[in-house]
Amino acid sequence: MIGHQPQNPGDDMTRRFSYFNALTLNALIILAATGCNSILDTVVSVDADDVPPGEPTTGQIVVADSRNWGDDDYVLNSAAISGNDLTVEVSYGGGCRTHTLTLVIAEAFAESDPVQLSAVLAHEADGDPCQAWLTEQYVFDLDLVRTRYRDAYGPGAGTVVLEIAGLTGDRLVYEFTS
Repeated sequence: MIGHQPQNPGDDMTRRFSYFNALTLNALIILAATGCNSILDTVVSVDADDVPPGEPTTGQIVVADSRNWGDDDYVLNSAAISGNDLTVEVSYGGGCRTHTLTLVIAEAFAESDPVQLSAVLAHEADGDPCQAWLTEQYVFDLDLVRTRYRDAYGPGAGTVVLEIAGLTGDRLVYEFTS
């Protein structure tokens, strides 16, 4: 026998077809792996300076017991009063759900000169399971504080020291005219 002759010509076609299928499958696997590697090798990064600051979120002020308004963790970075607005900057973990921050003020003023008003920032994370560290600004319209002051002490100008739990540093003084 000089050359190998298949016993059945159909067997040779079956071998060739199987070989072709194996090559095609290997080529597809290599293409898929190469495509995936190029995606995995691409590094995406965003610098905090590349993200424009968002508009502050408007917060709600309520007169109540803070236990019913949210007790999720946060860090109070800063607070300032400008005109009738209290602006706070807070940081917290999250990123998957909407968070709310409520300023819960005491029912009564503490008698001093000027009067003081205790307050707590109540953070409700809505069960957010994500762990991104977010920093947000919230703005609270202090009209309710002014109205309550005038109900207690009469019309006209007034000064209230806002004592927010967890705030260190300078006192927050809210002054308003008639």
